[in-house]
Amino acid sequence: MKTALFALAAVVAAPVMAGTTYTVVEPVNPYSMELGVGYNFAPRNVLHVDGVNSSPKVDTLGVDLTGVYTVNENSSFNLRFGFATGSDDTHYDDIAKLDARVNNFFLMPGYRYTHRMGEYVSGFIGVNVGVINESLKLKLTDGLGSWREHGSEYGFAYSAEAGLRYRISRHFDVFLAYQFFGSTAEPGLNGTDRTVAHGREQLYHSVRAGMTYDF
Repeated sequence: MKTALFALAAVVAAPVMAGTTYTVVEPVNPYSMELGVGYNFAPRNVLHVDGVNSSPKVDTLGVDLTGVYTVNENSSFNLRFGFATGSDDTHYDDIAKLDARVNNFFLMPGYRYTHRMGEYVSGFIGVNVGVINESLKLKLTDGLGSWREHGSEYGFAYSAEAGLRYRISRHFDVFLAYQFFGSTAEPGLNGTDRTVAHGREQLYHSVRAGMTYDF
């Protein structure tokens, strides 16, 4: 009985399949990994002393690793972990010298909208919000000796970016973007009254570039 049913099914299916065209669609993995590097230009001073925003502006160089989940051609969600560091030394009329270093660790989930502009080129905009740990190290040297101060604090981090992406192959593409990055952390300095001196909330204008690997 089973043999007869299989034979009948084959006879019925043969003419139907003969006139049907099937397209094999390769499944798309929605996960990708992004490696980025950025130079961050600081528009404001890093230190607030006695009611005055003083000390140098410290630019930073950073690297980040971002995991991306693609919902569709236009929308994706990401989780970014990164580190940035920078230093500057300022001389005050050859009387004193202030060395300042800033270190930032951040973890930020976000959303990105992508618009395809051609077969290989696409544009994107994105926003990220999360948490940051910012540390500030200072060394002041003058004719009386040297003093060191440091402190760190967690704060709220936020960023917005816009850029272009170019697909090199099925698995790889490269990107270049402008990013605005901000932090609410104001690290206090050890041995110093916070009402007298502390780090300022920082803002950065960034040029960010990197590559993405699609699994």
